[in-house]
Amino acid sequence: MSTLVTVGGFLGAGKTTLIATMARRLSAEGKRVVVVTNDQAPELVDTALVRLTGVPVAEVAGACFCCAFDSFVARADELVALHRPDVIIAEPVGSCVDIAATVLRPLARERGDHLRVAPFTVCVDPAAWQAVEDGRMPADTAYIHRLQTQEADLLLMTKADTAAPASLDLLAERLAARNPAADVMRCSAADGSGLETWLAMVLGGADGGQQRIDVDYDRYAAGEAALGWLNATVVLQGGDWPSVLTALMRAIAARLPPAHLKCLLESGGLTLVANCVTGRPEPTVRTLRDGTPDGEARLTINARVAMDSQELRQLVTASLAALPVRSQVRSIKAFPPGRPVPVHRIG
Repeated sequence: MSTLVTVGGFLGAGKTTLIATMARRLSAEGKRVVVVTNDQAPELVDTALVRLTGVPVAEVAGACFCCAFDSFVARADELVALHRPDVIIAEPVGSCVDIAATVLRPLARERGDHLRVAPFTVCVDPAAWQAVEDGRMPADTAYIHRLQTQEADLLLMTKADTAAPASLDLLAERLAARNPAADVMRCSAADGSGLETWLAMVLGGADGGQQRIDVDYDRYAAGEAALGWLNATVVLQGGDWPSVLTALMRAIAARLPPAHLKCLLESGGLTLVANCVTGRPEPTVRTLRDGTPDGEARLTINARVAMDSQELRQLVTASLAALPVRSQVRSIKAFPPGRPVPVHRIG
C-alpha cells in the first residue's frame, strides 16, 4: 500500500523546498518516492526542482487537483505502475483550498483499499502570515490563506530558521486557536530542524483529510481572480548568470504586490533558483548545481501576483528587455485563474 502525503499551503510557503528535502531523505532511507506537482499552466519551476533530486515526478497542469481530479489520479496511477512507490507526495496549487473535501476524501473513498491518505499538511510562512494579518493582501485572497489553515490536519510553520523562537511561539498559539484539532509544528528545510519529527507524524499519524470547513466558493473564486498568473520560458545569451538573475528578480520584485515570484536558470552545469515571496521583499538566489556555465541559459519564470495578469506580463517582458544580455521569450502565458469547479466534494 502506498501512502499519499499532501503538502499544501499558500504561494511561497516553502512547499517545494520541503517536498524536495523530504523526497531526498526518504529515498536515502531506501523508500521509493514519487511526486505529483500541480499548476494552472505548464512550464512549472516546481516540477523542474523536484526532477533535479532524481525522484520521479509528474505534473498536472491547466487546473488544480480538485478541478482536474481524473488527471491527478491518472498521473499518480502512471507513477505507481512504473515505480511501485511507498510514498506519493502531492503538491496542490498554492492558491487552492478545500483540498480535504475535494481531493483527499474522494481518494480515500475510491482508493482506500490500496492507498493510505496521510495527515494533510498545510505549510505556513511566518512572514506571509503576518502580511495577511496586517492587511497587505487583497481581502478575498487573504480569505483563502486563512481557510487553508483551518482545513489542515497538521500545521507546519516553515522557514523556522528565519524567525525568532518567541515569534514562532506566538504564531503557534494563534494557529492552534484557529484550528484546535490540528497538530502545530515548526521546521526548516534549510537547516533540517524539525523535519524528522514532522516526517514521523505524517507517515505514522492517523488518516488525513478529516477536517471539515465551510467554503464560500464565490469569495474563493474572487480571491483567485485577484491574482495574476504568469509562466514563461526564456533563452538568454551572454552573461554573468548569478548577477543577471539577481538583477531580473530585483527589477520585477520592486514593482510587485504580495504573492510569489520564482525563477529557475540553467546553463551548462550551473543551476540557480530565485524566490521572492509575500512578507519577504528581498529576493533570494541559491545555487543548486555549481558546475561550469556556458554562454546560453534557459530561464523559467513563474509569478503569482496580486495584480492584473496583462500588467504582470508587461512588467516581466520590460524587465527582460532591460537586462544587459540578449533575451528571447520562447513561451509566455499570463492569465487570472478560472473559477474553481471541483469534480467531487465530500463535505
